[in-house]
Amino acid sequence: MNDKKKRIIKGSIELFAHKGFHATSVQEIVDQANVAKGSFYNYFESKEDLIVSIYDYYYVTILERMKEAQKEQDPRQSLIKQFEIYFNFIIENKPLIVMLLRDQVPLGQNAESFIIQTRQQNFNWSKANILAIYGDSIKPFENDAAVLLEGMIHCYTSWIVVDEKTIDRRQLPKFLLNRLENVCQGMMNEEEHPAIQRLPNVFEQSALLLTKIRQLIHSAIQDPSKALEALDVIEQEVQKENPQKIIIESMLDHLKKFSALNDEVLTLEETLEREIL
Repeated sequence: MNDKKKRIIKGSIELFAHKGFHATSVQEIVDQANVAKGSFYNYFESKEDLIVSIYDYYYVTILERMKEAQKEQDPRQSLIKQFEIYFNFIIENKPLIVMLLRDQVPLGQNAESFIIQTRQQNFNWSKANILAIYGDSIKPFENDAAVLLEGMIHCYTSWIVVDEKTIDRRQLPKFLLNRLENVCQGMMNEEEHPAIQRLPNVFEQSALLLTKIRQLIHSAIQDPSKALEALDVIEQEVQKENPQKIIIESMLDHLKKFSALNDEVLTLEETLEREIL
């Protein structure tokens, strides 16, 4: 991520947490970041646009922290460690989270895509961990299990934000793993039909990969404009009834020029070959 953009994001986080979103001006943000006011509008259309970038910044940050936990050979211990990292992150950033809830921060024209992106990421993370633990046995119920895990995490997150002292956070990660075990073993043993029969299009693997690549572009590419343009073309093309293979392949080749995106772009290419090309 561009250094100036990162300074603006970090500076705004401090100000929003201390003063609130509506009470903080763009001038105060650029003063805190020690950049010219014009620099703000080079990267963000508005304060609402900045909020979406803050989310992306946090998401990439927490993914980086979780990488070590994901190296754990036992997938159950890995998930426990990821729970610990996540809930500690929530506590560290509680002032900003409370502010966002209290001030009812608007997301403007980005609201719908932001909500879809959040759902994609949470669902993908939940399902990946569930499959790592239970393997093929959980396949018929993987989507239901992921939704149930998301629900538990969301509820306990809300509880922590309201009053963290009422929860034993040291016990919570293991407690959640045990409840997941009850849920998954119950579904597998009872052999009932899954409630979720198919996923909406936004949860298809290609859609999840496009979202991940977009965040990587924002966080890892110094000048993201060309990469974002290529990604936008791919997104628009795959939504068409008859997508043009030559256009998609051309844009994928362009994205491959960015080494930070290479693994995800190759996976996207393979996925699109299966799904639509």
